[in-house]
Amino acid sequence: MPGARLSRHELKTQDEITSSLQSFTELLETRKKEVLIAVAVLIVLVAAFAGWSAYSAKRNAAASAQLASAIAAFEESNTRQDKAGYEKAVAEARKTIETYGSTSAAKIAKYYLAMSQDRLGDTASAEKNLQEVAEQGDSTIKGVAQFALAHLQAQHGGTAKAIDTLTLLYNNGNYPKSAVAYDLASLYEVGGQPEQAKQYYGKVITDFPDSRFRQESESALKRMGAPVPVPVPAPAPAQAVPAKK
Repeated sequence: MPGARLSRHELKTQDEITSSLQSFTELLETRKKEVLIAVAVLIVLVAAFAGWSAYSAKRNAAASAQLASAIAAFEESNTRQDKAGYEKAVAEARKTIETYGSTSAAKIAKYYLAMSQDRLGDTASAEKNLQEVAEQGDSTIKGVAQFALAHLQAQHGGTAKAIDTLTLLYNNGNYPKSAVAYDLASLYEVGGQPEQAKQYYGKVITDFPDSRFRQESESALKRMGAPVPVPVPAPAPAQAVPAKK
């Protein structure tokens, strides 16, 4: 009501509110410099993040372009079996690794470096680099490197090492299991371990019936005088239950 006096309690409450507001205003004034510094730091951090994102994207694009040069040199050399081409692939791969060592492109470049070194007869370096990619690479390349490593080991008389490498690869699932199982079976067969060979040929047929290695696995088991297992049929898809009317 106009002209009504505030009670003593209301006057006290109003004074407390006014006092609090004054204290808060004074606090803002005294801390203004600190607040402004904090805001400035936040702006700098946001700008730095944006700048780093742009730099990172530009760096990754440059790394991919350099990697493409290494891959092109390797693939062209594969077609022509050209020593000079493999040497160029080695140089391009090393440039990718040295310039962009922290990127995924550098890990992939090390794979092509190893493959080129193997073509040039430097088996020790190739095996070392493939092992590093298999251990340190990301999911896009480590399984491929491990599979290539097993092939390199088998080609150079390391059948036992190749079997160990493929067994690890089969268990970790970083490469299509049907291909790994077939190669394991082949190595066991060549190495005079027919029971293990039959086991993995059988896995190709029963576990991966749509694999392109199934026919070869069936032929291998017949050649070895072993029965050819029948794949377990895939379960029929569940049919929708009609809604009750």
